[in-house]
Amino acid sequence: MGFRKSIFFVCLLIGLSFAVVSLSEAAVGTWEYNFADVQGDEWEKDWDVIAGTFRVEDGALIQEEASANDNNAFRCLADTDWEITDGTIEAKVKHMGAGLNDALIFYRMSDTDNGYASRLQLDSYITVGGIAAGAHSHIKYVSTPVVAEQWYIVKIVLEGDSITVFVDDEEFFTAEDSSSSKGRVGFGMSRCIGGAALEWIRVTGEGVTPTAVAPAGKLATTWGEVRIAY
Repeated sequence: MGFRKSIFFVCLLIGLSFAVVSLSEAAVGTWEYNFADVQGDEWEKDWDVIAGTFRVEDGALIQEEASANDNNAFRCLADTDWEITDGTIEAKVKHMGAGLNDALIFYRMSDTDNGYASRLQLDSYITVGGIAAGAHSHIKYVSTPVVAEQWYIVKIVLEGDSITVFVDDEEFFTAEDSSSSKGRVGFGMSRCIGGAALEWIRVTGEGVTPTAVAPAGKLATTWGEVRIAY
């Protein structure tokens, strides 16, 4: 009887071990960075400026270096201990003033120069584009009126090779591409006359580490909580 009980408990432990591994692999986290919650130049510890001129003012990250071509996209990537594969990226962005302005939300950046970006172009369209050697090129786009000095919430849903784009909760299109499967997120511009601003960015996906940001004079607020995906 004692031997049978031992075998039973060994099998039970093995089963529980597999269950724990399976659950941990399915853990989903939400990470959010809100520029209104950081002081001075603190954001520079959390973001890597690859190209362009960035600053934080009035609770937003702003890119304002002027350029009329998109051969080298201005970009600033979040310095995180995770990379997004499948999941959702949401960001609140706006164009500052009229002119040739193309705001970019970067994702699945496999290194500093290669990955994807969705372009919100003033007076024109929303895209899914590839970033290769720092340059942006269209994969798919849809025309939509984009006006200056208005905040938009851009959402990108990643599922395997499918990339679905929303603006202010309206679904625009799905693109298919397999150039990059995993990488970092970020913000920037491909062309700039007036500038663009990012107020916050939120990422939800498997393996994403939740973070807490402490606004000045307040207790830290946890923006993401790990949950189990069934």
